[in-house]
Amino acid sequence: MPRPQLKQVTDLSPEDFERHPVWIGCTVTDYDEPWYDETDEGTFRPWTGDMPASPSEGMLLVRATFRLNDGSQLSGFATPAFEADELGTMQPSVFVNGRPFGFWGGMVGISQAKRQTLYSSLGKSANQIFPLEFVAEPTLTDGFCAGKVSGFYKMSKDDILLVER
Repeated sequence: MPRPQLKQVTDLSPEDFERHPVWIGCTVTDYDEPWYDETDEGTFRPWTGDMPASPSEGMLLVRATFRLNDGSQLSGFATPAFEADELGTMQPSVFVNGRPFGFWGGMVGISQAKRQTLYSSLGKSANQIFPLEFVAEPTLTDGFCAGKVSGFYKMSKDDILLVER
């Protein structure tokens, strides 16, 4: 394969998903490519396989639409999962001012400063944003890629899912 467009997940934009509605992580799928040494776990390239893309192909990022609690819509992306309601796998992200903003913080969580950045950038309160719903276009993936986000997610040391706002 000739060297494709390579982008870090944090550098992806709404325009990237308009041009290529599905992206795939390079570290698992492209290990035999000559440009592999230019990649890391956060590097993605446009998906070139058949649609709908399957989560069994690797780490996918699929264009999705987000509907906030106040009814407004935003674009973003999520990772298809093998089962429904796997927010830790799907890790949905919306675009705010052209940059991705995620709700899944893992063990560290999403800082209060970053949460405030989302609220102020959108000019909305937590109650206007959450709960929000997201869904990927069904023609893009055969995995589960829809769900509800109640806030910012964090995993406790005891594997308890915490929701912060």
